[in-house]
Amino acid sequence: MSGTGGKGDRGETPKTQFDDVSHDTSASDDVVVLRPITQALTGHRRVLVVDDYRDAAEALQLLLYADGFECRALDDPREVCAVAEAWQPFAVVLDIAMPGLDGLQLARRLRAGSATGHMLLVACTALASTSDRRRAKEAGFDAHCAKPLTPRRLLHLFATATMGVSGCPP
Repeated sequence: MSGTGGKGDRGETPKTQFDDVSHDTSASDDVVVLRPITQALTGHRRVLVVDDYRDAAEALQLLLYADGFECRALDDPREVCAVAEAWQPFAVVLDIAMPGLDGLQLARRLRAGSATGHMLLVACTALASTSDRRRAKEAGFDAHCAKPLTPRRLLHLFATATMGVSGCPP
């Protein structure tokens, strides 16, 4: 992993680079960074996980919790914007294919919100073609994780984004 905490040489917030996470949207990797990710400007490690398949949401919640993240899991996409605005997670992990309100619609709504537009948005979905990744990027996602995902890569993405957060392990 390369990337530094704090400010860069010219005073700007550095872009975080991930050596084991692909930046190529045509790659077959399970975690693809769609746009440069800056380190989280937050004092916590809260992650909101949203999947209409409750068991999947809870499994990811347990994994994140075991790695030191505070996590909430939702299976109703209609609750996401209100919970994200009130709870203020630094990251939101969204399934794409959900009934009623899909992850692409949610990403657009979260990006448009003044209280949620800054959040790290990660698609976590079985929809993993090049065109699926392009649509995710267009909707405002920062990263795309294909199911089944490699947990180590997702954890690395989050750990790197929160590096330097007060009270959080590197």
